[in-house]
Amino acid sequence: MKKLPYILLTLVFLNCKTEKKDVYQEYNGVMVKLEFDDSKTDSTFTGYGGEYYPNGNLKSLSYFKNGKPADTLFYYYGNVKEKGFVKNNMEFGWWSYNNENGKLNKKIEWFHIRDSIYKNQEIHFNINGEIKIAPSAFFELQIPDTIQIGKNMARIKNYISNDNGIDTRYLSVIIENNYPDSGKKLDTFPTLTDDSNSPFFGIYGEKLGRQIVQGKIEEKTLKTDTINIDSLSLTISDRYRYFRKEVYVSDNGIKSELSKKLRAEYKKIAKNN
Repeated sequence: MKKLPYILLTLVFLNCKTEKKDVYQEYNGVMVKLEFDDSKTDSTFTGYGGEYYPNGNLKSLSYFKNGKPADTLFYYYGNVKEKGFVKNNMEFGWWSYNNENGKLNKKIEWFHIRDSIYKNQEIHFNINGEIKIAPSAFFELQIPDTIQIGKNMARIKNYISNDNGIDTRYLSVIIENNYPDSGKKLDTFPTLTDDSNSPFFGIYGEKLGRQIVQGKIEEKTLKTDTINIDSLSLTISDRYRYFRKEVYVSDNGIKSELSKKLRAEYKKIAKNN
């Protein structure tokens, strides 16, 4: 489990009258006052704090609650080096990583599974800000913001994997649905053969109001390596990528434009299978 250190900013500014001066720093577009109090400890400190390099330049900054980062955490080397949200003292969600010139180098989505942190997606960029496909691994999640009571359709679109030398790749979506008669059930949706990198899957709208849709993409791969002229080795691997989205469940019978589009795409592909 990758833990983030929690750091309390303790600064003493002295002038000829030994008075402390207020220190301000930009934080998410707002100037905030950095808190410092020698009587505070890591376990009780609440406020904006961080760490400085020996030369006095800012090294890190976050909002702390009871001694732990509780919002966006920034790391610096002059420009912002990396930034992202912290939850349970671990990176959470999408983090941005910049080069020394402050240009975006990559983005990584950190996902929490039980008490562990998992690198779920990563997108790499060239100097022009364009996505570098080869080292990247990501997907587009197509789930309507509003779904209807009962059965609904969604899709994983443009699944990009950074595995090289793979002979065969097969995707399926495993999602937890809650049905009124049978309760919670893990449903598995295989990929249609004509669109192997963009599997469709079903979501069941349980009841009116907000609902969390969560599941995972199962990627099964087959890689063949030549041992000698007479033999081969086969490596079968499984990899999972996770998703979670909050939607609103309605009973007005009006399907969203995305829902209509997904059903039309599904019918067109299914017709050819």
